Amino acid sequence: MIRRVFVPYTSLIVDKTEIKIYILYLFRLLTNLEQKITFELMSEVVNWEGAVNYFDFSECFTDLLENASIVEGKGKDEYVLSEKGTMIIDTMSKTLIATVRDSAMRSLMRFFSFKKDGSLYLNEIVPEDNGWRIRCYLKSGSKVLVEANIFSENRAYLEKISLNFEQNATKAIDGIVGF
Repeated sequence: MIRRVFVPYTSLIVDKTEIKIYILYLFRLLTNLEQKITFELMSEVVNWEGAVNYFDFSECFTDLLENASIVEGKGKDEYVLSEKGTMIIDTMSKTLIATVRDSAMRSLMRFFSFKKDGSLYLNEIVPEDNGWRIRCYLKSGSKVLVEANIFSENRAYLEKISLNFEQNATKAIDGIVGF
């Protein structure tokens, strides 16, 4: 089974206050990346991230609009952080779990890479002779750009490698190619 690598979290954020802070945090990151922020983009990013389910995201996004933490921007369907939203994220961003904060930027970079050229980090564990082989790779379109394979008789060991690759795919691939 091929596993698409983009979900850096082990569980969903379910607390509404944390979800709102998370959304504001993503707004800050996207603003720093000079992205035009639409509901559609935020929805795609949140879905890509996998940290929040869509329905909770929609409800919290609406709440943030209603309490003016985010406001309409200059363009059609464009949103920006308000002064109130900026103040909230400036004071509350540290309340997000460190792994969420740390993974958000890496995941955004993967998301935009995928949107730009279809690049995906993937891994799969397949049976082979008297053991298993994990294949971790970076794919762009139909081409595999970089690939690493490890054989082991211990599938549990390869499952740990798989999880580590999911959380650190960019670092793993960069380590292989020497960046």
